[in-house]
Amino acid sequence: MEEALFARLWEEVDFDDHPHQGGHGPVPEGELRFSVGDEALTISDDRLTFRLGLGDDGEDSIHRWTMWPVRMNEGPERLGEHRWSLSPDELGGRLTRFVNGCIGRYQESNLPLVVEERSVLGSLRARLQPMLPGWTWHLEVDNKPDRMGWYVRAPADWDSLFTIFVGLGWSPDSGPPSPPADAAGFLLFERAPPGELDRADEHDSNRLDSLRTVALCNEQRGALSALATDPTWSHRAEPHLLPDLPGRVELWPPSMGRWPLLVARSEPDLADGDVTVWAAAIVSALQPAISTLPARIDGLSWH
Repeated sequence: MEEALFARLWEEVDFDDHPHQGGHGPVPEGELRFSVGDEALTISDDRLTFRLGLGDDGEDSIHRWTMWPVRMNEGPERLGEHRWSLSPDELGGRLTRFVNGCIGRYQESNLPLVVEERSVLGSLRARLQPMLPGWTWHLEVDNKPDRMGWYVRAPADWDSLFTIFVGLGWSPDSGPPSPPADAAGFLLFERAPPGELDRADEHDSNRLDSLRTVALCNEQRGALSALATDPTWSHRAEPHLLPDLPGRVELWPPSMGRWPLLVARSEPDLADGDVTVWAAAIVSALQPAISTLPARIDGLSWH
């Protein structure tokens, strides 16, 4: 149960807060250490230390345990106390019984609830995870002023930095701490442009992704070009609208110098369940592009 708990806490950590040493996956690396103290438990591997419960003893990532998920602080902060608490709905029955057996009780709180936010993000993950086998999920609610959701990273054995962001988005002037009324489904399919690295060990993945991007945008056989109304879309440094997909969906050519290759927003008045259906439609349309990512250089055509 300790490994399962560590993995679930790891998924709560913003992708940008991962240590520069070690992998991005939720499986513990090195020695897994676990202890129970006064109304809190701590668990760590060689990358990060977590606390779940009351108190603060200098752990990297601190998560409060409440009956319902609440917003603990206004954020954004890098690590420290997580902006959202965890509740039984997020951990499920087995982990909840394990945690309650260690901690003994929930923290009482009258802070603002984030039940609806947790619910829509949980529904998105439940719908999309079978479509993205092996991809790892990383919650982002602290880092960007215009979104909350999941960063979903390509499997480590693909040697790729491609990610999908899926969640809710809005104008950066109208949020947070809570999504505004006009928040809409928001999805990005992106990679780091050539040479834009967060870590030294990303060089080879970045180089391979540059070649993958050339293939995806090839006007004759590119999987992204197959979605376009004009196969020469990538020749112009401007967004290219995909009118056949729901909401507003655009291809962004590499010449724009941005991280996303596809940017999608749903209509703003969709119910939560409809946002999930919308996101699934976009990921379904991306499946041919996603299917090319495991290939290395010798498995791709560049002409």
